[in-house]
Amino acid sequence: MNYGEHRALVVGAAGLDLDVRPRTAVVEPARSNPGVIRWGWGGVARNIAENLALLNVDVHLVTAVGDDWWGHTLLHQLQDLGIDTDACVISEEHPTGSYVALSHYDRRSWVAFDDMAAVREITPGLLYRLRGLLREVDIVCIDANLSARSLQTLFRMASDYDVPVCADPTAALLAHRLHPYLPQIAAITPDRAEAEALTGQKLGRGEDTTSAARRLVQLGVELAIITLGADGLTYATSEESGRIPPFPVELVDVTGAGDALTAAVAYGLLEGVSPEETVKLGMAAAAQTIACSDTVCPDLSPEYLYQRLGM
Repeated sequence: MNYGEHRALVVGAAGLDLDVRPRTAVVEPARSNPGVIRWGWGGVARNIAENLALLNVDVHLVTAVGDDWWGHTLLHQLQDLGIDTDACVISEEHPTGSYVALSHYDRRSWVAFDDMAAVREITPGLLYRLRGLLREVDIVCIDANLSARSLQTLFRMASDYDVPVCADPTAALLAHRLHPYLPQIAAITPDRAEAEALTGQKLGRGEDTTSAARRLVQLGVELAIITLGADGLTYATSEESGRIPPFPVELVDVTGAGDALTAAVAYGLLEGVSPEETVKLGMAAAAQTIACSDTVCPDLSPEYLYQRLGM
């Protein structure tokens, strides 16, 4: 355990990430092509949990893995990081979750597949049994892989115990699951496509997304942040809104940048800094992750984030 000043409960998916891309610009169908294949630990909730642990937050992770080598090894790796996995489920029915991304030669996204069936083991009953833990934490961070019934239970208990919720919509196809709970969300971090799913607004490529962030606030969110990749992000609260350009950084790998941003935003909420500073903490964490070959940059620290902010 970290025994940090803050305590967080993180709930959602964990698993294996595979990244596959060809070595050449031309890919021939129906044959084996030379490629680059990399694997690492992933899952939005798992990544958020590791980032928070690096920020000296005491983290309790609730996820589900298979009763297989991958699942047991993943839990041991989390424990080595100081993350409490006592509430995690080992499923005898589903394998450890996995995500496979196929990219173009130039690293542009092509198509991805995921198998996160193990997350079904995070049931309303399991969450209810963990109510004592939820009562003791300072913040709850979730991803949208959770079922509708589990989200309902989690948000009801967070409301009962007055614990703020930081939500990562995870994917455009999953973001709608969070819509009923927007008035109970302290901070949400969708990308452009996820923001479209949450607001019903079509956001053109060059369109100012600040209005969509304001719309999320009108729907009840306290701090809405819409990430725009190389264009930075926009954010809004009931009292302010704005656009922040990306921090200058050498691009190595964008994988995990959004999860790092969500974790650092949750950290900013825990620290009680201003909304603009909270957003900049998130941007700094994303920038450091983009400049790192790992999904979670092991060099992330509170000192680094505050140094980037000049605080």
